[in-house]
Amino acid sequence: MGEGEWYRPHRNAGCRITDGLTFKGYRSLLLENEKVLIHLLLDKGGEPIRWLHKPTDTDFIWIAGKGLGPSHPLYSEYEISYIGGWQEMFPEVSYTSTYRGATVHRGESAVTPWDYRIIRDDPDEIRVLLINQIRSLPLRTEKQIVLTAGSETVRIEETIFNLSPATPLEANWGHHLAYGRPFLGPDSFITLGEGATVHHPVTGESWAWPLMSGGGTDTDLSIMPAPGTKRDLLYISAPDSKYRLHSPRRGVSLEVRWDGSVWPYLWYWQNFQSDFAAPFFGCDYNIGLEMFNVPPKLTLGEAVERKLALAVPPSGRLSSWLEFEAIPGGE
Repeated sequence: MGEGEWYRPHRNAGCRITDGLTFKGYRSLLLENEKVLIHLLLDKGGEPIRWLHKPTDTDFIWIAGKGLGPSHPLYSEYEISYIGGWQEMFPEVSYTSTYRGATVHRGESAVTPWDYRIIRDDPDEIRVLLINQIRSLPLRTEKQIVLTAGSETVRIEETIFNLSPATPLEANWGHHLAYGRPFLGPDSFITLGEGATVHHPVTGESWAWPLMSGGGTDTDLSIMPAPGTKRDLLYISAPDSKYRLHSPRRGVSLEVRWDGSVWPYLWYWQNFQSDFAAPFFGCDYNIGLEMFNVPPKLTLGEAVERKLALAVPPSGRLSSWLEFEAIPGGE
């Protein structure tokens, strides 16, 4: 705990923060109000292990079959430590690669510890600042998580800082948001705004959402198929930079909104127990709807070459935001 944190008043109503916790060996932070409870693993990328919608007792976080284990040096890389759920990906989102002589790790921010500062702690609003400084590049990420009383919306405001006073730096950045049980089920479906289009990053084909054509048939990408269905990784262009994932069985939907000027590509990962190789071996049924600055699956060097990487000037900064809103009903 930081200076003065021992005697911070503890509340059990309204907006509240519970810190000083350890869960399975990870420093943890709880943020909640009357509608939402968020449990963050500070020592594992600050990622949420719970994102509970209290009125429907629905956790939006999907936990992969292998679950959460203790931290260990053998499991420090992003893919082998992946447990499902939601991660912040920075400064590389596709593959570990080399950039300007540095090894930039896929999701370095997702496997390293985050610090935190309590900015506001009132019954009507809480604001917590999470801080991560990667080692591969002189870049620092700060993000405020904001929750107000009675609201089912969580807002995240983020800024990347270039700590070098002498040279600009590029990065790939975004959010790896994956969904599965208990929220995602066979009755779940996705809605997007008018004008959304689907793109195949390998073939270059494009279609109007939600139908994908091929082999003489149309596939509705908005509904969940039977287990064993094999699908390619696609990306979506959503002009209004939002989507809604519905779960009629759970009686709730989740709307995700983001800054499309920074993250214009929405990756659509479809893993319906059809991947029989590592790391899933046919164990998991899930999707990912993930906003990034690049289409699948460019490395940072490739993104720089195509002028798609995010550039931060010397001693400069780049800001973005996203919001999650739970909407009762599910229809």
